[in-house]
Formats: sequence, structure tokens, C-alpha cells
Amino acid sequence: MKLFYLSLTLFFCSYLVQSQYWQQSVDYEMSVALDHETANYSGTQKLVYTNNSPETLHKVFYHLYFNAFQPGSEMAVQLKNSPDRNTRFKVDLDSLTKEQQGFLRVSNLTQDGVVLNPVNSETILEVALSKPIPPGGSSTFKLNFVGHVPDVIRRAGKNSKEGVAFSMAQWYPKMSEYDSEGWNADPYIGREFHGVWGNFDVKIILDKDFMVAASGYLQNADEIGKGYSNKKRSKTKKGKITWHFVAPQVHDFTWAADPDYIHDIHPGPNGVDLHFFYKNNPDIIENWKKLQPHTAQMMKYYNEKIGLYPYNQYSVVQGGDGGMEYAMLTLITGGRNYEGLFGVTAHELAHSWFQHVLATNETKHEWMDEGFTSFISALAENEILEKGLDFPLEGSYRGYFSLASLGGEMPQSTNANRYYHNYAYERTAYSKGAVFLGQLGYLIGYDNLFSTLKAYYEEWKFKHPLPNDFRRIAERVS
Repeated sequence: MKLFYLSLTLFFCSYLVQSQYWQQSVDYEMSVALDHETANYSGTQKLVYTNNSPETLHKVFYHLYFNAFQPGSEMAVQLKNSPDRNTRFKVDLDSLTKEQQGFLRVSNLTQDGVVLNPVNSETILEVALSKPIPPGGSSTFKLNFVGHVPDVIRRAGKNSKEGVAFSMAQWYPKMSEYDSEGWNADPYIGREFHGVWGNFDVKIILDKDFMVAASGYLQNADEIGKGYSNKKRSKTKKGKITWHFVAPQVHDFTWAADPDYIHDIHPGPNGVDLHFFYKNNPDIIENWKKLQPHTAQMMKYYNEKIGLYPYNQYSVVQGGDGGMEYAMLTLITGGRNYEGLFGVTAHELAHSWFQHVLATNETKHEWMDEGFTSFISALAENEILEKGLDFPLEGSYRGYFSLASLGGEMPQSTNANRYYHNYAYERTAYSKGAVFLGQLGYLIGYDNLFSTLKAYYEEWKFKHPLPNDFRRIAERVS
């Protein structure tokens, strides 16, 4: 009888552990047409949503990120009332003109053919369902959307300071993540993201003079013409062309477009093609050429230290502001000295492992992504650029010491949107997260640390791990 109860207890414990980490699934089909003169765009979306949770869903939520780029938005209020300035924002949102603002609006939303009546709460769309989605069930949602691309203020937008026409991140109605802690429908105030893995099939229609870089694999290179390799692209009667991309098992889709992109392809490790899109500016071309073999070395380093990159393509794209990781690509500014260009590429590429394959919830555990990424990219930069530093994490330690001495430190578990000081969020996410791994390496040795990272990646890829998941593996390995 004792053996029976022991077996029953183990069964339920096993069930609880496994059921906590189910994953929802989404499959997107989208078509979007962008008018480059007005920066207005419109599109259609078909989304098949599969409920793999043990609970019946009566609502779903969408993110409408571009609605944050308006005067009076929650993002604008947060920026205005913060006790210290968020240095990532160079523009006062309340001063934006209509042309500079952004918006994203949804219409004709249906569930399995039945019209729904969603409630719009700025960057969140709350959708009561016409019929619940039971565990294991699925529904097909269809909608139309229209938007206006804001100026580049944070990550996405039009007319960057370096002259990139369009950086299209957070541009579409994106299904919110539902996990063991419920719906993750936080308003967008410029911080981080959380998404549902799935397959994206996206068609982008715009003027034939533009070159497009995007998440996923181009499906119609023959139709586009050899212009995808910097030669004249094919023309249509109306002067428009459709770019068709497919991105498998990702939790976001991003693209950029410019009529003056140079596009290079460099071989990466394990058969991965590395794509580079950058402006035809004589001042930056030499650095972008030099970056290409170094990016292959970075990927090789991360493959060895963490685990294999799971896709066949990665793109480094000039656009946006600063640097920001997305599925299968990054948007970065390109007019930097070489060490700066290398450093931001090393950091954003490392996100492909920690954010786009492991994908912790950055709103709740941003240090597990930004901190781990800062740690591994510092080591990669030291090795590949042959800096010979005895202590490559010195910058992270200095950042954390600064945080501790300023007195604004908050618990590591603080929600990213709820830090009182912007500097406390930044240094907790990046510096303190990197110091965490540095200290762990000091305690268990770097051989055990890298064995921990490899086991963590292998066991938790595509599963949104939590802090204790990493801790347990470190305990087991060491």
C-alpha cells in the first residue's frame, strides 16, 4: 500500500511539473500593404489559436503596440512622471505631431466566422469570445487592421536618424501570451515583450524600389528577382511588389525596408546563412563588411557555449534605434565605430538563444534574458577581438556597484514596468543579471557554469523557463 501511495504521489508531482509548462500555439497568415509616402498601412490577419492549457478560455487579448506612440498615452504619462529620465527616449511624446504619431486599429474581428465586439484599451485589445476554447481546442480568428508608422522614437518607426525608411517592429495585432500565471496583457510603456510561439506566413506589399529584410525565409526570390542580391528588382505595372516570408516556430515577426539597402550574405556555422542589410553610405560600408566574418565567429562561440542556433538564417539589419533583438534578426544603428558595432551585434545575436529560443517572460524576469546576454556577449567580445582582458565582466560589476551605491535597488523579481527609477531597471536587467552568472561561475567553476547553460538551453528551449528552472539545473550539474 505504501508503494501505491508513493507511486500516486510521484504521478501527481510529475503531472504538476509537466502541466505548468504547456505552451499555447499560434499560426499567423498576414498580408500588409504599406504606402511609403503617407506611412499608412493596412492588412488582413488570419490566426489559428490552439489552447494547450488545462483551462477553458473565455477571452483572448491582443497587443496593439503602436498606440503607445501618442500624446497622453500610458507610455507618455510614465515618461513624464518618472523621477529620472528614461534616456532611451529622445522625444517628448506629448509634443508629437499627427505625422509623427503612430496608431494600430482593428476591425471586423471574427472567431470561427462569428463577429466579436472587442474592447480597446490603448495598447491592449480585450476580446470576449463567442464560444469558449476548451483545453486542446482551437479557434480561427480573422481581422482587418490599419495603422500609421510613427517616427522612430523607440525601436520601431519611420525615418531613423541614419536615414532608414521603415523599421517595422511591433506593427501587427499580436496575440498575448497565456501561461501558468494567466494572461500577460501588460500595457506597453517601452519596456520588454513576451510572446506565443508559432508559425508566421507574411506577405508585404510596397513600392518596387524598396529592399525588404524580415524574420523568416523569403519564399519568392525568383519573383522578386536578383534584386535581393543588390541588382535591379523586377517591376510590376503598378509599381508594387509582394515579398513573401515564412518564419517557423518564432514568437514575433519584424521587417525593415529601405530603397538604399546593400544586402550581403555571409556563410555562418552549421549551414546558417548570415544576411546583412545596411545603408549604401561610404562612411559605414567598411565596418559592415568587417562585421560579417566576425558575426560568424560569434554564432560559433554561442553554439559552443550554449547550444545550436535552431534556424537556417539570421539577419543583421540597420534600422530602429540602438539595438533590439527580434525573431531571426536584429535591428541596430549602423553609424558606430567598429568596436561599438561589434558589441551591439554580439549582444543582440546572443538574444537569439536567451530571448528567442528560451524566451523567459521579460516583463517579470528581464535579468534572465538581458543579464545572461550581457554576460555571454562580454566573453565573446573578449575572445573574438582578442582583447586579453582578465576580467571581461568588469563593466557589469561596475554597473551593479553603481546601482547599489545609489540606493535605488529593488528586488530582482520586480515587474519591469514597476521600477521606481529607470536606472534601477537598466542596471538590474543588464548589470546585475550578468553579475549573477559571474558569481555563479565563481562558486561552481566556469566548466560547470557552461555545462549548466548547455543543459538549461537543451531542456528549456521553446518552453519559457522560470528562475527556479535555471537554479535546479545549476544545482544538478554542479
